[in-house]
Amino acid sequence: MPGYGRGWDSPGVSPAGRQRCTAGPPTPTLRDQMVTHSYAVGYACAPSCGYARAEGEGSGRMPDRGVTGPEAEGVGAGPSARVELARTLREWRARAGELPQKTVARRLNIAQTTVSRYESPDGRHPAPEAAVRALWSCYRLAEEDLDQALALRARVDEELRAGAASAKVAAPVPAGEAVGEAVVVAGAGEPSAAPAVGRSRHRVAWVAGATAALAGVVAGGLLVHRLLAPTATTGGADEARRSSPAAAPPAAFPTTDFDIIYGNTYTKGTLTWYNRSVGLSGQGKSEDSSGCRDTTATSYSASGSELGSIHTGVVCGASENYNAAIPADVAGGASTVRICLDDGATPPAVLKCQDSRRP
Repeated sequence: MPGYGRGWDSPGVSPAGRQRCTAGPPTPTLRDQMVTHSYAVGYACAPSCGYARAEGEGSGRMPDRGVTGPEAEGVGAGPSARVELARTLREWRARAGELPQKTVARRLNIAQTTVSRYESPDGRHPAPEAAVRALWSCYRLAEEDLDQALALRARVDEELRAGAASAKVAAPVPAGEAVGEAVVVAGAGEPSAAPAVGRSRHRVAWVAGATAALAGVVAGGLLVHRLLAPTATTGGADEARRSSPAAAPPAAFPTTDFDIIYGNTYTKGTLTWYNRSVGLSGQGKSEDSSGCRDTTATSYSASGSELGSIHTGVVCGASENYNAAIPADVAGGASTVRICLDDGATPPAVLKCQDSRRP
């Protein structure tokens, strides 16, 4: 077997000089292929799945087929918006003093695993807009940080829509079935074009005849119905069509207003009742710099359990607008929100509260 492996003479084997062959140099073992690299704690390193960069060091197999998964979206074109959003949330927590995820989860009254998913380097679980606003309020960051994060969240929505659109592939049309295709294929002077055109014309003629017959049947049925049905039926049909659920516009999320006044200070605004959060927008005012004020909002379930709580920030001798999201991550969302005006001290002294119920 020339050209394969190594050969040697085998004494005592007839005919003399017959060779036995063995394979060439062995391929590298798994141990030879093991390297030290950085990988994401909690993410498996599989032979064909690649690995994600992140926070620990260890040993594992180098990826056989390159980086795969959501991380691969950024290859050659920068990271995806989902990866950037997750990185931004990790940076926010670092800037807030490296708060443990458990502490952040307790402040927002959500599971620690939820915070971990939002910050996951692969970006598989991007944080919704309400969660982004809640985290921003928890970390007490600048307005421009929230604007950048919301812009990333909008890009995430665009990427998801683009992925869904690209997944819808139209079913292929068999060759020669469509009239347009037959006309294109049937060029002038081509012997094979005439049968295709003939079949297409025959099909067109048959479809046209069937369509005309069907139209005649429908027209006859409508005429008989008009002659036999009472006149009031027409109005009833129109009324039913107008009241059909398909024709009704989608309902907007309900809102309620609140207004809490304490002396020459106040907090007032609007609550928007989303499915799993409550939007909070309004204005807080404190005319005296020695009398600071802060607005706290807490959401509750129908059974009275606390779902989440945020504060808008201390205002001293000024008026400031606020826009945040109160976590309410349960089916059906929050049932009640309690808004309180306090003195902004640590711990705060509550001055006045107001409860608002979901409409």
